[in-house]
Amino acid sequence: AEMTSGTKVATPILLDKYDFGSQVILEDKVRIHNSLAHQMNDSSKVQAKWTSHSVLVVDMSGSMRRDDVNGARCRSDGVWMALARDYVKKPLEDGTRSHFDLISIIVMKDDGATVIFQHQPTTWVLYNKLIDMREWSTYKPSGHGYYIPAIDEAEALLTSNANASCSLSLLFFSDGSPSDRLADRPLIVEKTGKLASKFGRRLSISCIGMAGEAEDFSTLNDMVTEAKQFGAQASFGKPSLDADSLSNIITSLASSLTTSKTEMTELRTGKAKLLRMDIEREKFNTSDYVGTWLDFRSDGPDYVNRCWTWNYSHTNGFVEILDTRCTFCYAEDAQLVCPGCKSYFSCVGCSEQDLGFASHRTRYNNRQSECQQILAKTRMRSLVRKELPSWSISVKDQIFGEGAERIVHKVRFLDSNGEFIGPTMVAKESRFVESLENSYLEQFNYHRAFMRTQDIASNFAKKFNQAMLQIQCHFGEKFQTQLSKLPRIQFIEPMVVELFEGEDEKSILVEQFLEGDYKKFNSNMGYVEDEVKQLVERMKDLGLGGNFADGRIGDGGLDNIEEESEDEEESDDEEDEAIFDSKEATPHTGTYRDIQDAYFPQVLVISPMKRVKGKCSSLTFKGYSRSTMMTQQCMS
Repeated sequence: AEMTSGTKVATPILLDKYDFGSQVILEDKVRIHNSLAHQMNDSSKVQAKWTSHSVLVVDMSGSMRRDDVNGARCRSDGVWMALARDYVKKPLEDGTRSHFDLISIIVMKDDGATVIFQHQPTTWVLYNKLIDMREWSTYKPSGHGYYIPAIDEAEALLTSNANASCSLSLLFFSDGSPSDRLADRPLIVEKTGKLASKFGRRLSISCIGMAGEAEDFSTLNDMVTEAKQFGAQASFGKPSLDADSLSNIITSLASSLTTSKTEMTELRTGKAKLLRMDIEREKFNTSDYVGTWLDFRSDGPDYVNRCWTWNYSHTNGFVEILDTRCTFCYAEDAQLVCPGCKSYFSCVGCSEQDLGFASHRTRYNNRQSECQQILAKTRMRSLVRKELPSWSISVKDQIFGEGAERIVHKVRFLDSNGEFIGPTMVAKESRFVESLENSYLEQFNYHRAFMRTQDIASNFAKKFNQAMLQIQCHFGEKFQTQLSKLPRIQFIEPMVVELFEGEDEKSILVEQFLEGDYKKFNSNMGYVEDEVKQLVERMKDLGLGGNFADGRIGDGGLDNIEEESEDEEESDDEEDEAIFDSKEATPHTGTYRDIQDAYFPQVLVISPMKRVKGKCSSLTFKGYSRSTMMTQQCMS
């Protein structure tokens, strides 16, 4: 071993086995553990109780015997020590794992891959088994490390439970390039992509390189890159050659698994949510002309029924978008319109069925005519006009994105010849089975919260932009050009589209697809983009918005904002006017060249706090760099 690392430099970390108190209790716990492991695949009812399944692939080739890891006797010893302590012991101690969190282990050695532990519940018995793995008398590193048979075994284990309610994790430990033939290495990456395509965000893949800087980890990096292309959560970690560094990585992976489990749990009931398994994923940046599409045409069996937007200012509810198709045949080339309401359309061929829109304008049983009803809807702003490229759309079968709650398809408008027209759109729907099995009304209301918060945030953005214009009057003429180029913030306007696919009715949320470099500015969990941290610290020093120590406002996020009385609101308005009228509002002399685009979304997070009626506990934004358009917000 080199003098810079290994047992000649650092004493190996020793772990004691868990003490059950007596041999009788130990034997009883081992019996129970083995019985649980055997029962985990007995029935789909038992499989439905799994909360997570971690598959660990450990390289036990001959090179893993090297004594160059501080705090461990060799590379393999460092892996087993860290897994025992950080992936089993610590989660058991803090209560984040139970016997329904399963672990399977594959070792790569000699000429293949072997499953040594299958569907083992996370217990102290498993912890003791991992301690035993540190001894070469149990399993000694030897031979080669072939990736392909290991990935095949991992796929079999990950797919062994058809129930889609548990989180999945694949940890791949290796100290170098695979022993597989050079010509087969693209197949390793392809197989990893296949796994990621099957499970998407539900699967996290972590590749850990256990060797020095000179070692080739290009295959592990390519595996991670390919997994990310299909939406899996993937990372490559290369610890320095000491046990603590490896432990930090594994502790982080254990924490990620806990986060994934939380994401797949219904917070109100504590029950596991069942993910959809009918999803086909495509790689990022796949062309619109690759893959399959389902057309919803006005003249076909699958068609668009109605479209809805949201109006917070007037109705605080869904608002129907005026349908400009022929009322009778749904043709999109309707040329005749009712002169009364100007919202009832007919094509020339169907106009004879309602000559001069007579029946449309006739009252029946002293009730308002259809024309009068439409006029009333328009006046009450429950029916709005919105220009759409077409009322025929096509939805791509393969999804290209996946979030914690929803999956995302590409959507295109269609012309009369079935060709793509207009901007590229995206359709969002639930990634969970329960939401799809609900009644149509419940499924429709699934989009309510997003539509509402998007519209509220859009109103905030408009007020923010108006304030930016007001500020310009306090600067001299030489600054006006620069100020006019500062970003303005705008939110995309989504709509809910009702679709009939044969006899089945469903709703999807459709919004514009934004081209550009995506950047996450902040999150409701406290993340703040690096460019903004300096601004956050400045605002903290000025006492603006509460505690910014972790990028959040208040102790656990944004402080609640209690509803103000009318007198308080009037007082606030007077204060605002006084600020803009006073000399104190004049900007300080100095340079403003360090203002970053990323500052503006963060300031927008703070600006509504004082002015919001009701309560606001979090307001976070995602968007695109060098773009004013925001794509998502979270507000409650």
